[in-house]
Amino acid sequence: MLFSMPSLLRAQEGLLPITMPENDSSDISTWSTIGEETTSGENWSAELQEVPTSATETYSDSGPPGSTFEGESNSEFSFWPKPKWFGLRHSSTHGRHAGRGQPLTGTSWRNRPFYIGGEIGPMWFTEALADDLSTDIDTFGGLFLGWDTDHYWGNELHFDWSSPEFKNSDAPDGHRADSLFSWNYSLFYYPWGDSKVRPYWRAGIGHTQFDYPLADGSHVDEWIWTFPLGVGMKYPVRRWLAARAELADFISLDDDHPTQHNVALTFGLEWRFGAHPPSYWPWNPSRHIW
Repeated sequence: MLFSMPSLLRAQEGLLPITMPENDSSDISTWSTIGEETTSGENWSAELQEVPTSATETYSDSGPPGSTFEGESNSEFSFWPKPKWFGLRHSSTHGRHAGRGQPLTGTSWRNRPFYIGGEIGPMWFTEALADDLSTDIDTFGGLFLGWDTDHYWGNELHFDWSSPEFKNSDAPDGHRADSLFSWNYSLFYYPWGDSKVRPYWRAGIGHTQFDYPLADGSHVDEWIWTFPLGVGMKYPVRRWLAARAELADFISLDDDHPTQHNVALTFGLEWRFGAHPPSYWPWNPSRHIW
């Protein structure tokens, strides 16, 4: 590259000269300081070392939610990221995940947002429907259909069945149907978002059919409003198959019966399906984003 002579001269004028000793002595202590004659006492080194205040503000605590920084005390650290909307998250404000539970790479739960599956486990009927009725522990299970509408939100429709033995102490030999059917719709919340280990909470509304015997030998068949509240965990066995475990309390409310707290511990599998979001790169049009 060519440079003009005037530009080279101007560049050399900006350099600070170094004054060498007149004699040939090798004693470094006799050398003059760098730029001593030209700086005229100006403290140019201090000016170069000065850091503007705005530069330090650039490195403030501006990391992702839930992250910690050097010097942050343990009392200031929260396992959950700071709440922005009633303590709940959404992909529009928190991205795909919260940084917990092994965030997924190369795939996503929302690649297959729809799923169907089944569950089974024990249910504890902790409160009797009437004073002369017994409680029971029985197998509980059913089918469900779900849709993850966001990395943090989803919903499910459940159909469950059980066969508890509600015995009437005044008519032990009375006819019993031993059948309990329940359906409910639940809203799901995944606090860690698109993570491999995926905990969730759910709350819903539905109906439960209770069939129990009376003292005169007849039986009552009633539908009672039910509100399931549960916590659970999902884990992908395959990209199209996930295992899950859940502990839920099915709270049934009615004016004619005591409040029911029927607790179920279920284990299930869900088969996931749906469209894969493609990337439209011209050299690989079939490639998928996650």
